[in-house]
Amino acid sequence: MGTLTYEDRTVKYQWASDVDFDGIRMEVLSDSGDTLLDLSVPDDGPITVNAFGKEVAAALIEAAIEVVRRSR
Repeated sequence: MGTLTYEDRTVKYQWASDVDFDGIRMEVLSDSGDTLLDLSVPDDGPITVNAFGKEVAAALIEAAIEVVRRSR
């Protein structure tokens, strides 16, 4: 599990694998441990973001994208 910081806030994230997906996923977690965002990082192809129909701060999405880009 890791942490990322945006706008003076810190949130936890975890990496998750999926046997039906050629790549890895990063799950950004709320304070209560629920998944706020899921970023899919395929072996080949674009990174995608799923916010599960919730509004999420753009700064948080940007910070999460920076983390996954560094991991490639």
